[in-house]
Amino acid sequence: MKKTVQTLIVALSSPVSSFILLPNIKRIGEVGRIFSPSLGLAAENEFRTARTRRQTTSRPAPATSKKSSISEKRKNSKRANLLEPSVIFSNNHLLVVNKPAGYHSQPNESADQRGLSKKCLLSKLKKDELGGGSAKNFLLPMHRLDQPCTGILLLAKTSKAGTRTGNAFRKHAVKKDYFCVVEGNLKDMMQRSEIVSKENGNRMYKLSGVLKSNKSKSGVKPSKGGASVLFKPLQQIHDMGNLGDQRVCHLEWEHLLTVSKNIHLVRVVTETGAKHQVRAMLSQLAKSPVCGDLRYGASAALPDMSVALHARSLHLPTVSLGDMNMKYMRFIAPIPKTWTEFFSIKESSLPTIHYT
Repeated sequence: MKKTVQTLIVALSSPVSSFILLPNIKRIGEVGRIFSPSLGLAAENEFRTARTRRQTTSRPAPATSKKSSISEKRKNSKRANLLEPSVIFSNNHLLVVNKPAGYHSQPNESADQRGLSKKCLLSKLKKDELGGGSAKNFLLPMHRLDQPCTGILLLAKTSKAGTRTGNAFRKHAVKKDYFCVVEGNLKDMMQRSEIVSKENGNRMYKLSGVLKSNKSKSGVKPSKGGASVLFKPLQQIHDMGNLGDQRVCHLEWEHLLTVSKNIHLVRVVTETGAKHQVRAMLSQLAKSPVCGDLRYGASAALPDMSVALHARSLHLPTVSLGDMNMKYMRFIAPIPKTWTEFFSIKESSLPTIHYT
């Protein structure tokens, strides 16, 4: 008789802060794009600020580019302070946390004078003494999660745990899945995908693509406001022998909930970890970008400038650490509470996933 996979779930401890619907102060006559939770889809609403009574003689400010930098939008947004990450699991070997939107997984160029990024989750966890060692600050991130995304992150507290879990990642022996709220026609998504049979009876769909470098002929990368990863459908590659160093990637997805006519919650499974793979493949191959993902074609930003991609669960079936056998343990991160506000999706309303 098969042992039931143990799931570890913890609810977010911090209350959800209220978010301002209009993240930026708009100039007179400028059209803004707002996500309308009541409609369940992105709606473009025109709004104009009231003209001031006193007319100034100064020259008007130069018009900004229509496709302004996504990073600038996040920088200027009026969202509340970052939410506190919640601990899903912790022992002498591992730390598993639920990352809120807005945190970098690791330090980046926005570090302060002390060398610690103010929005770096790793730095915060070390400061909170959640790591290993005598100083409780030894932590090794085992994988990454994009800054605007949420969900499960695994960190090692010892070099031994880092080596063993790192080997599992390199051998593609780690099982992960993601919950994504996408905007698109469900029937079209299915037609662009290959049907895959599964043992648990759920119908899964498969997307396959070739990862291409998004660089100009001069070798210059695109601006931050554009897609940084490009995929070409695998079925359009006629000569598979001439792929060279191009990488073939796959993902499988299943439909979980319909939020509205063109807004759906899907579960995504992939064994590869290419940069922005899930976001890019859903947008470019399934023509269904993740809600709020302006970089990959979403129609509008979410009120908190997050991207509705959530790393849901993590399973390390081949890893053993001391008396800890990971074969029957799966870590699960509850969905963000903001999804209730944005999409009317609650943790209690999610369908049961029968993990194998």
